[in-house]
Amino acid sequence: MNEFQQIPGISLSYKGKVRDIYETKNQKYLLIFTTDRISAFDFVFDDTILGRGVLLNKLSLFWFNMTKDIVKNHIVDIKELKINELGQESRDRCMLVKKTKVVPIEAIVRGYLAGSAWEFYKKTKMIDNKKSNILFKQFEKFKEPIFTPSTKAQKGSKDKNISFDEMKNLIGDQLSETIKDISIKLYNFAHTFAIKKGIIIADTKFEFGIDEDGNIILIDELFTPDCSRFWLYDNKTNTIDYNSFDKQFLRNYLIDIKWKNNQIKFPQEIKKELMNRYNLAYDLLTH
Repeated sequence: MNEFQQIPGISLSYKGKVRDIYETKNQKYLLIFTTDRISAFDFVFDDTILGRGVLLNKLSLFWFNMTKDIVKNHIVDIKELKINELGQESRDRCMLVKKTKVVPIEAIVRGYLAGSAWEFYKKTKMIDNKKSNILFKQFEKFKEPIFTPSTKAQKGSKDKNISFDEMKNLIGDQLSETIKDISIKLYNFAHTFAIKKGIIIADTKFEFGIDEDGNIILIDELFTPDCSRFWLYDNKTNTIDYNSFDKQFLRNYLIDIKWKNNQIKFPQEIKKELMNRYNLAYDLLTH
C-alpha cells in the first residue's frame, strides 16, 4: 500500500492470500495489513470485495481479546507503532503482532459434519480418520468436537489433510497434543459464546507460532467468516439456518458456475450478498 511507503522503518516483507506482512522498526514485531483480496479453494482472485479486510481484522481482534485467558496470542498494542500518518480506514486493517516461528499446521476443529468432512464421510464412512459404525446425517452435531489437522501450504499450493499421527510425525508428540488441547478449548469457548448470540460456529481453523521464549502463541486470524463456518441459530425456536454466513457462500457460487480455476470478476450482487452475510455475523457476535 502506498501509505506505508511514507512511514519510516516499515517495509513490505510478504504478500499472503489476503494479508500483507510488513517489517517494522522494532525487529520483534510485524505489521499485518488485511486487504480486500479474497481466495477460495486455495486460489487468490485479482478481484476484491470492498470492506472485507476491515471486518476480518476487527473480528479477529475481538476474538483475540476474548480468548486471551485461554492461550497467549500474538497481538501487540498498535499504539506501540506510530502510524498516525495512516487514515482511519487503513488503521482499521492493521494488526501489530509479535514475530513467531510458525507451526506448519492448520489446526481444524469441527463440531458438526459439514463441508469437506461431509464429502469425505459420504465416500469413506470415516469420521476423524476412523471407520464409523454410526450413520451420520449432513450437518449433524458430534458428541464432542473432532480435531482434523492439515498441512499449512504456501501461497499457490493446496493444504493437505493429515491424521493426528502424521501431525505428530511432523512437529512432535508434545506440541501436537498441546495444540489439539488448546484448539478444542478455544472452539468450545467460542461455540458456547456464539450460540447465545445467534450464531453456530460449525467448524474453524487455528494457526499457532512459537515465540522467542518457547511459548505456544495463537496467530493469524480467529473465528472470522473466512476461517470458520457460521450458521444462524434461533434461540427461541431452537432452529438452525444452514445457509452459510461465511466464505462458503462464495465457494458455492463458484461451484454453481462451474468455475475453471481462472481469474473472474464477481457480479456486484454476489459481492453485496457476501458482505451482507459477513456483516450480519459480525454484528451478532460483537453486540
